[in-house]
Formats: sequence, structure tokens, C-alpha cells
Amino acid sequence: MSAPTLSVVVTTYNRAAILEKALVALLNQDTPEPHEILVIDDGSTDETPELLARLEAAHAQLRHVAQPNQGRAVARNTGIREARGEFLCYVDSDVVVVPGFVRAHLEAHRAARRVSPAREVFVQGLSVNVDDFERLTEAKVPPFDPSRAFFDTKNVSIRRSILEQVGGFDLGFVEYGWEDLELGTRLKALGVGIVRSKEALGFHYHPRFTVADLPRLRRIEEERGRMAARFLQMHPTLDVRLMTQETPLHDVLNFIATWGGVWNERTLRPALALVERLGWHGFAAQWAQIVLNQYNLVELKRARRAQRLAAGNNP
Repeated sequence: MSAPTLSVVVTTYNRAAILEKALVALLNQDTPEPHEILVIDDGSTDETPELLARLEAAHAQLRHVAQPNQGRAVARNTGIREARGEFLCYVDSDVVVVPGFVRAHLEAHRAARRVSPAREVFVQGLSVNVDDFERLTEAKVPPFDPSRAFFDTKNVSIRRSILEQVGGFDLGFVEYGWEDLELGTRLKALGVGIVRSKEALGFHYHPRFTVADLPRLRRIEEERGRMAARFLQMHPTLDVRLMTQETPLHDVLNFIATWGGVWNERTLRPALALVERLGWHGFAAQWAQIVLNQYNLVELKRARRAQRLAAGNNP
């Protein structure tokens, strides 16, 4: 295969079922432009290694790198090091893309270069959340992208040399969350712009919420809080404080939403179980997320106090 213009980098961990759908979609793109699909397997213990071996043997444009489980930041930096393309396109392993996905990313980069030849940009594709595993690509697509995230690695492409220039993903993000938006903060400081593309469309699989998910979701929120503290330590700006909810307003809103902590993982279970039996899964998921956010804020405050103590300041 000739040198690829774009490398699609998929980092994965124990997601064999949805990963197969994601890779089949990436292997059926409608562009003749040279591109490769590079999968970074971050220590999967399910059927992922067998799946990758089978697909790699059948498709020359697909290859994979296996590494011990080290987290998203390390896996994405492995992608920077191992990819061969001029552009890198990060796609999460639970995102199933449309046939014109690769073409749309490249066209958006070229259109931006024609408008402003001297300015570097990244292209943020549109991601649509879907909870139906069997009908992923049939979901309704919103007329505009509701996300305001700056560099969301569910679906984003950028010139590889820019990622090398800013030093890639910070390896201090060892738990869930914020490593991509932190890199986006550095890109913004460098003057890199954002171009949004609805045509670079991916369907992001979110399994339907159940009450049994509460402990797992609580752990994720606690990890997000600890990683938010690292984000703030690196970039103590108003923008990052708003993103991570380190403001008095967010404290007040959380107090109201949880009735001063009365609503929590334990007390919410019976109400959510009733809502789930009624079939209101979307409402249950939103309600749970609002209440579980308090664990994010608790861990954020705890980690920030630890940072100040370590720095020799008053808690």
C-alpha cells in the first residue's frame, strides 16, 4: 500500500463486539485516497486480539499494535508514534462511521487550507449518541453539532506534526477523562483553529442505562473529578474552571439538584428502578447523571485540597 495521507487511529480496551462494527465501517470507506487504519490494543483480555488478527490478515490497510494496559493517553501517543499518515484521525472504538467519513475529514482540511493557507486547524466530526446496538446507523442526526468541546477524540483529525509539536497527550491522565480536552487547551494556545464537519459523521454507541450501572458510573465520575484536578493544576484558567465545574455556581446547582446530598447513588436506586420499569430509559439516564455528578465534584475538591497541601499552602 502506498504511503497513506491519513491514519485513522482507534484505541481500544475490551470492546470486541462494538469494535468489530467500528472497524468494518472504517474498512468500507468510499474514497480511493490512501489511508490506513491503526488499532492500538491497550491490553484487552476479551476477544479483541483474535478479532484484530483475523481482520488484519484479510485487509492490508488495517494493522494493530498491542501494548500492556496503560490508559488512553499512552495509547493515543502510541498512535502518534506508529501512524504513517500526514494526518491523524482519532476515532473511539465504540464509534461506527459513515462511508464518507475519511473523505469528509480530508476535504474539510483542504477547504480550510484554501481559505487560510497559513493557519493550522483540526477537524471535529459530528458524533451522535445511540443506544441501539443493532440499528446504530439509523439514529436521527441533529441539524447542528450540540457539542462545544475543543478537541474531542471520539471523532477528530489533525496534522500529525502539530501533535508532535505540542508533545502529544499528557501522561499524567492515568484515569478516565480530560486528556483530550487538555491537549485541546494547548492547541488553542498555539493558535490552532477548529473546523466542524457534519459529513464526518460517527454514531457513538452508548448502551442503554440500567440501575445496575450505578456503581460503574459512580467510579467514572470519581475518576473524572481526580483528572479534572490535574487539568486545573496544569491550566488554572477561567475556561478550565468552567469546564471542570470548579465554581461556586456549580456548587449551588449541585446542592439544588441533589437536595443537599439527599439524592445519591443509594437513595436514587428505588426511584430509578421504577422509571426503568416504565420504560423511560432516557429520562433515567439523565437523572442519574445529574445526581452522580456530585461524586465528580467531591473528588475534584478532595484532589484540589491535596494539591494545595502538597504545594505548602493552606487547604
